[in-house]
Amino acid sequence: MKGSHLFGEPAMKRLFALSFACVAALGTSAALPSTGHAADAPPPLADAHTQYPTSLFEGQWAIMAMSPVTVAANKAFGPAARLLVTLPDSLKKIVGQDRFSLARQSGTSWKGTTADATLTFSLISENSAQIHITGKDNHKMDLPLYRDD
Repeated sequence: MKGSHLFGEPAMKRLFALSFACVAALGTSAALPSTGHAADAPPPLADAHTQYPTSLFEGQWAIMAMSPVTVAANKAFGPAARLLVTLPDSLKKIVGQDRFSLARQSGTSWKGTTADATLTFSLISENSAQIHITGKDNHKMDLPLYRDD
């Protein structure tokens, strides 16, 4: 057998075309974004441009192993708008009070100051938030919250 080959020339051309098609298909699928799990994606986190409506802050917010924090809004708009935050009794014993009136600081954050403490309530996403309390002696407490409605 003169010049014995496992594959003849036509078979080699087909094999080359098949391998080229496979590489092209893999390259295209890797370059395109996957849409199969788009509905399973978590909601986006808040950033500097996020503007949550006041109503999204309202409701019961759970703290692990404690009674929930209650957040209500007054009916005013603009600079007169306030969030009214009521802390559970277990936090009242630590902070020294259980009610705070907060004014809007940004699209994601409200802040209120009393003689003894400053409380900041910030949304991280539509279902998670954080309370940051700073006492008059510069003691600090951060409490992660999740929606409990």
